[in-house]
Amino acid sequence: MIIKAVGFDIDGTLYPNFSMYIGSFTSFVWHPRLVFHFSKVRKEIRRIDHGGDFREVQAKLLGYSMKISRKKAADLIERHLYQTWEYSFRGVKPFKNVRPGLLSLKREGIKLGALSDFPVQRKLEFLGLSDLMDFAFSSEETGYLKPHTAPFTNMISKFGVSPDEILYVGNNYKYDILGAKNAGLRTAHLSRKPEPDSRADFSFYSFLDLRDWILTLNN
Repeated sequence: MIIKAVGFDIDGTLYPNFSMYIGSFTSFVWHPRLVFHFSKVRKEIRRIDHGGDFREVQAKLLGYSMKISRKKAADLIERHLYQTWEYSFRGVKPFKNVRPGLLSLKREGIKLGALSDFPVQRKLEFLGLSDLMDFAFSSEETGYLKPHTAPFTNMISKFGVSPDEILYVGNNYKYDILGAKNAGLRTAHLSRKPEPDSRADFSFYSFLDLRDWILTLNN
């Protein structure tokens, strides 16, 4: 079965994790309590089947954790986290050969998309990759975070091809690889050290290696 579409995680996959940590440093310095409780809430929300509006549930959980109102929590998330992170993202560079690798896939008629757990906003534009993507969205829009199947099911719908014709590329084994596998997708794990007994179809650390593997598989 050939690969007709490739979906990418963004943070830590299209650009290095250390850039993400640098980008969030300002939030940590000025609002350490907020960052601590937000990280705690994000872990909790992955474990529950809340069945509600994601932003509302997230704000409610943060408000409960910080002992503030839901409205205040929502405002803190938007102003001191999401907006700050978008601003700090300017100047972040993608991994070496990301654009040439993706451009080669695009020229072969392979559809490309991006699925991130955090708001996509203008990240792909700042990375110089927005023109190569057929779509991009945050898992928050589906009401759940990875590894829940909902974000991957939404991606399958957007690609409009069979799940086994889609490759999902990510750096987090639990959230990206296992989540995508449980939704019936094929997977490629960005890692210097592949997981023992990995369920990923391919492990790599060079985007040219990923490109060559896909094109060889298709030919």
